[in-house]
Amino acid sequence: MKKYWWPLLLIMVLTAACRHQNKPLSFYYWKTQFTLNDYEKSVLNEHAVTSLYVRYFDVDFKPDGKEPEPVSPIKPDSSIRAYRVTPVIFIRNRTFERLEATTIPMLVKNVAFLVNLINQSQGIRPQQIQFDCDWTERTRDKFFEFIKQYRALTNQTISATIRLHQVKYKEITGVPPVDYGVLMYYNMGAINGDNNNSIYEKSIADKYNTYIKSYPLAMDVALPVFSWGLTIRNGKVVELLNKINFSQFENDSNFIKAASDRYQAKHACFKGGYYFKENDQIKQEHVPASDLLDITNQINKNTNHKIGKLIFYDLDSTNLVQYERDVFEKVLSNLN
Repeated sequence: MKKYWWPLLLIMVLTAACRHQNKPLSFYYWKTQFTLNDYEKSVLNEHAVTSLYVRYFDVDFKPDGKEPEPVSPIKPDSSIRAYRVTPVIFIRNRTFERLEATTIPMLVKNVAFLVNLINQSQGIRPQQIQFDCDWTERTRDKFFEFIKQYRALTNQTISATIRLHQVKYKEITGVPPVDYGVLMYYNMGAINGDNNNSIYEKSIADKYNTYIKSYPLAMDVALPVFSWGLTIRNGKVVELLNKINFSQFENDSNFIKAASDRYQAKHACFKGGYYFKENDQIKQEHVPASDLLDITNQINKNTNHKIGKLIFYDLDSTNLVQYERDVFEKVLSNLN
């Protein structure tokens, strides 16, 4: 029997390698200027990342606007050409609340035109696009019609982000007519400054996990590697602090440590571009590596191994430095 072990072992190793290759690593890029710093480049190179989901622009109505407009289009540099780019368009749900059904064709043409303009500026030709919209029962028909018309115009592969509540209540919110979905496994709790983590809370995720298996779309999954802060004043959250490094507070005499995840302002001051009043509490919310591994355990348990790949949100050195460099491969290898 021993002489058969090596061939069998080789087959097992090759199978595992193929399975790993079939679930590549990718990142979302969510800034208005596409410029990678050295740390971000080194992470991409180290993990052989070739695919990026790049936010191109938002679509929204201005307060006094009569039609939806692009918001903060990205300004890419030539380094974007090194990656296989999937443009991501974030469309605020209120766009479809206000939009007349008869104007959907114009919105489709305008979005396609601007996407093509950005592509042409860098000489890239993406073969697919993703739409990010937290649609509801009220807006699903317009959003789904937008997708159908965009496909008819561009003949592109289309994906859509899927929230956990849209998975659980698919009979109400519907299933978008896309080629695949990306399950956004974060932002599942209320931002209220309590002891829960609004980015990822296992007790809340458990209320949705069992519904993933029956969702009719093939899906990738997006995992959170970002953090933010909450400014809590008189027991209420008054501001969300994005892109702030909490190590700055540790040796700042203007703040004291109030809890394991909180600092308190000793007096009014500025920090990281934000203004704090005396006694303001700053709560950090973050998803540690142990929770990322737990999420993949839940995915393995509840998806019948239908997940295509992992996409980490988002590519920013402020986020990446909070993790050991091998965390992304560990999480990826944990996904069956």
